[in-house]
Amino acid sequence: MLGMSALATVASFAQSKGFAEPLHQSDSVSRFMSVSKILVPHQLNPVVGHRIYVALNDVEENFDNTIHAIHNFIVKTASVDVEHLMPALTDEKLQNSALKIISAWYSGVVHGKSGDHVIAFEDALMYKVSSDVMTIPSYTTGYHL
Repeated sequence: MLGMSALATVASFAQSKGFAEPLHQSDSVSRFMSVSKILVPHQLNPVVGHRIYVALNDVEENFDNTIHAIHNFIVKTASVDVEHLMPALTDEKLQNSALKIISAWYSGVVHGKSGDHVIAFEDALMYKVSSDVMTIPSYTTGYHL
């Protein structure tokens, strides 16, 4: 039988590798992830996606309605990627929301009027695109003996 610390270690590992999903993903979060997959051409971590959704829902008024509108626009225009979607998305509010979603995935931060919500550091996509040639920066100091 595993002890509590062993279970915490397994859960932490699973989450860090993207294996752990929220226990229940609502229709709103599922719709957000579908929109995100069109806007961001990378493998997306569902746990990070849930956190981004919650933060954006907190800082942007009527965010669920906006996601629903973007989703409907994607279906209506049969947009398959961000290169086709963004030029066709002429509604400024929807376009700004789409840009916020893209920014949140790449930076790991959701910007709001009352401050910034840090969602992810290691899982921010800006580090994934260059991970084969660059180490994720760390703010720890190295000790030399």
